[in-house]
Amino acid sequence: MQLFNSLTQQYEIFEPQSESVSLYVCGVTPYDTAHLGHAFVYATFDTLVRFLRFRGFPVRYVQNVTDIDDALFARVRELRELGDVTWDALARRETERFAHEMEAINIGVPERLVPASTQLPAMLELIAQLLESGFAYVRDGWVYFSVRRDPMFGRLAYAAGLLDDAQRLEVANQHGNDPADPRKQDPLDFVLWRQSEPDEPSWPSQWGAGRPGWHIECSAIATTFLGAQLDIHGGGADLIFPHHSCEIAQSEHTVAAPPWARYWMHVGLVELGGTKMSKSLGNLISVQNLLRTYSPDAVRILLASHPYRRPWEFRLADVDRAQRTADSLSAAAGGTASDDEPAQDSFTAWAERALLNALEHDLDLPQALRVLELLARAIGQRFLPSDEQEIARARMRSLAGLLGLRLDGRVS
Repeated sequence: MQLFNSLTQQYEIFEPQSESVSLYVCGVTPYDTAHLGHAFVYATFDTLVRFLRFRGFPVRYVQNVTDIDDALFARVRELRELGDVTWDALARRETERFAHEMEAINIGVPERLVPASTQLPAMLELIAQLLESGFAYVRDGWVYFSVRRDPMFGRLAYAAGLLDDAQRLEVANQHGNDPADPRKQDPLDFVLWRQSEPDEPSWPSQWGAGRPGWHIECSAIATTFLGAQLDIHGGGADLIFPHHSCEIAQSEHTVAAPPWARYWMHVGLVELGGTKMSKSLGNLISVQNLLRTYSPDAVRILLASHPYRRPWEFRLADVDRAQRTADSLSAAAGGTASDDEPAQDSFTAWAERALLNALEHDLDLPQALRVLELLARAIGQRFLPSDEQEIARARMRSLAGLLGLRLDGRVS
């Protein structure tokens, strides 16, 4: 199997370091409903997990829940105007809603879905190691990573086209970085530990009460549950810098030998009106709203219609087209089915090889979907010999399952 590695910017043959595959994907900040951009990310990795398991690889899949975050605490402040709500109650509620919405479109739950708030000891240990090795420093109860101590800092940023510090600083500032912080030695230094605001949760530490920075959460969770080196680390393309770049820096100077993650996979952004779909901007298409009109299979087909690494614009006409495709696939898969092996020179056997080859090449989901449609057309128009029809239906259901499709014709 070939995967495009964002770190090396090239296709590489995927070879896990052990009998099982370790996969870490950055999860959601649970303060509002899931949108189609979230679904694109998690459907992509759901398909990857399905395919790896189909190929015989056990997968250890971990995803975090960022329940310690500025955006969540800001949402709590907004909701307090309507009545009392606590940060942890909001996080639990929205995490459950997120899991339910992903399950509704047949996205499997990771082996571990880990709230950041449960992993404070591991974060404190990593921060202490960075201080001891000289890669971090303390100022007034705040702890920062010193980017100048790491000559390789930001190498992943080249994948996002960020070639110098000025470009990186501009993007970091859009993600909560404060370049004017007087405690910093460098504007790009990032927070490992900070003092909490009066209305925010706080935990004890050797540097004073406070809370962790954003980036240290994922390093601690990934290494705790998957070990010192990961096979695959993934997430949305908007996390390349600063989040994933900071993860690499702090992880490779504590528990991990470079490379901390052997393959980096990044999923393109979904846009609405020419702007990245985002909860913070409010320009989103929620999964639950789509499911009021369209089937779960239609949503998965919409997502699979786009190469996973490229950004794309949401259009209602594309969802309508996806629903028609879902209907035709479900119709073709109906009726009796046989598990007999197709002849090696049959159309069904060709379709199976073609679809698997598409997935082998960096999860080419649009091509896999086209093959599935060809097989459905052959079944529907009775191009296949009668003894192959039932076999083709069974194969079609199995192959569709790799793309997360149920082919049950259901509309929510």
